Amino acid sequence: MKTTILFSLFFFSSISIGFCQDLLGIDVSNWQGNIDWEQVKADGYSYAWAKSTEGMTYTDPMFFTNMENGLNANVVMGAYHFARPDNNTPQEDAANFLNVASAYIGNGFLPPVLDLENPYSGGQAILLTDMFTSEELSNWAQEWMIEVETQTGITPYIYINGNYANYLNSSLTEYGLWFAQPDENLSPPTNIGAWEDWKFKQFSWWGEIPGIQGDVDLNIFNGTPQDFNTVIGINTAEMITQEYNDVNVFPNPTSSFLNINIGETEIDKIALQDTKGIIHETLFKDGSIDCSFLRPGLYYLHLVTKDGFKYLKKINKI
Repeated sequence: MKTTILFSLFFFSSISIGFCQDLLGIDVSNWQGNIDWEQVKADGYSYAWAKSTEGMTYTDPMFFTNMENGLNANVVMGAYHFARPDNNTPQEDAANFLNVASAYIGNGFLPPVLDLENPYSGGQAILLTDMFTSEELSNWAQEWMIEVETQTGITPYIYINGNYANYLNSSLTEYGLWFAQPDENLSPPTNIGAWEDWKFKQFSWWGEIPGIQGDVDLNIFNGTPQDFNTVIGINTAEMITQEYNDVNVFPNPTSSFLNINIGETEIDKIALQDTKGIIHETLFKDGSIDCSFLRPGLYYLHLVTKDGFKYLKKINKI
């Protein structure tokens, strides 16, 4: 049933600590090919980062497909950028990332991420720790972070392994840590440098899950479902978790008109909210909403019926 309230997975208030430690997700790029996101979600992987860009010019060819199909499967999505300090300034890298991924940064998405690891050229690893001092590399990463946060209002996270965690200086510990430690277990990571805490741990590079051919990276979130909602900027305090069989919203994604069929029930209020939290009061006429004036991106359809039922659904405007 796809008409459940948004992010209903994270709404449980009484939940065991063990389950809280099992909020699992994946990260993907074009190497995973075509993904069946419905199967991914059904197998319990509720969030995913997709590679968007690398350096100042490259766009992952599967980025938009992964984002849209993941969103349609009700997976919480986010974008990450593969850093190339060896070739570019942080501003050049940030400009490429923002140009491609900005529609997928905001409330309802995973935070944007700077992926800082050894790049490869001609099959050979480029050791950034040999090219830059700790201060130089830390400053490069900090400037990328500042540029992205200034342009989007969202504080990015950083993805690093133990080598980089112990090489970068403490100025970066203000950013959430997504830590790479593929030890194939869900225990907290070790050797996280100056960071006192971590948000996500990438615990496997060789995951095998339904819907994906070949290996995929697996991740665990450090916190409760409520903590996760805070990370993605969603306040669920007043949302209602229930299904409503009579609601039919189509087409989704939409480019112009969005049709809403709610049977014999009368609608009291209806609106669209963008990922920045701005409510777009909408004229609902003859069973449809005109979305042609909206910018492409993700929106939330809010619907309240005369009998008090509240409905929320993700809408993709293309």
